[in-house]
Amino acid sequence: MRISPLPWMTSPETRAVMDALNQDGDMARFVGGCVRSAVLHLPIADIDIATRHTPEKTTELLKDAGIRVVPTGLQHGTVTAVINHEHFEITTLRLDVETDGRRAIVAFTEDWKEDAARRDFTMNAMFLRPDGTLEDPFGGHGDALSGRVRFVGDPATRIQEDVLRILRFFRFHAHFGKDGIDPVGLKACADHAGLIETLSGERIGAEFLKLLAAPGPGAVLEAMESAGILQSYLPGPYDPAALTRLIAFEPEVADPILRLAAFAPERPEQTFRASARMRFSNAEAARFTSLSQTNLAEIPDDPAIRRQIYINGNFLFEDLVRLGYASGGFDREQAENLIARSKDWPKPDLPLRGADLVKMGIAAGPGVGNLLRKIESWWIERDFGPGHEECLAETHRIAGKE
Repeated sequence: MRISPLPWMTSPETRAVMDALNQDGDMARFVGGCVRSAVLHLPIADIDIATRHTPEKTTELLKDAGIRVVPTGLQHGTVTAVINHEHFEITTLRLDVETDGRRAIVAFTEDWKEDAARRDFTMNAMFLRPDGTLEDPFGGHGDALSGRVRFVGDPATRIQEDVLRILRFFRFHAHFGKDGIDPVGLKACADHAGLIETLSGERIGAEFLKLLAAPGPGAVLEAMESAGILQSYLPGPYDPAALTRLIAFEPEVADPILRLAAFAPERPEQTFRASARMRFSNAEAARFTSLSQTNLAEIPDDPAIRRQIYINGNFLFEDLVRLGYASGGFDREQAENLIARSKDWPKPDLPLRGADLVKMGIAAGPGVGNLLRKIESWWIERDFGPGHEECLAETHRIAGKE
């Protein structure tokens, strides 16, 4: 089977790398996600290359061609070629000698099929030669076109080699699946669900957020719950209906953290447990907590809307409105109106600073902060109308009483 060469395959940078590696014949082919994307006519994110050369030989050939080489994973046979700011991850064909479900000891091979046999899914086990010839030892082409996410060989064996493949199975189905989930793969994932606890939180969190970014992850999440997989790292209760409503209303770019807050409207202690288990970054954890623990109450009038925007900030306020719509707290017209109000009213800054108070003679320290908070409350109560001079006058009045 042949694929017409695509622009990324024929760019000067790609040709330079492949020419360097293939000067002795069929020694390097494209592999993995870029091949899958080529089959599905999707844009590519990265260019991965498999080669029969050892890492040392790969490095030598690339350097001889004037290409910079970074030894990104020599123990697993991987180097990265860098040319004109383009990166190419190049890995020697390999097979697993020993695995513990998280990492593997590998041996190098020159057999393309042996390398393909250790990969996770058939749609990821295809090779593409520079001329567009597709090598497909396990039927990945048909599976990719049909939307079947299928393990290479025995699913249980693939999972025991790397437990993260349980989550990847569902993530890939959310992104590429077209019909029901492969029952053989689903049973293997359910049978080995207990192994998920051996995975690091960082790996779980990264994989789960990628799943949530899929166009429609709801059905997959329900399948994961039914299989006893979701509960191992994300406490319930779950609200798939809210997730569906949010997806129909959210901005064009999917927001996994926002989707998570809609799907798992958690109590404070559960939010902490989920963030800790999935090792979210500080920013992700803070945002998830804010979204999960802040609930917009009824907003009766414009001043109340402005108070909520000021308290939460425009972006958080708009996300909270989206969550309110998702959970049924607002109808669509109300939610759209509130978001429009937010966009028309950027959160203002208090027209007074601590330096203004120090100039008045108030000693620097906690007293300045306390007085500023009082002025801020007074300013908010007056719907953010008072300017600098009025705030300063009120400061004099309050300070004179204290």
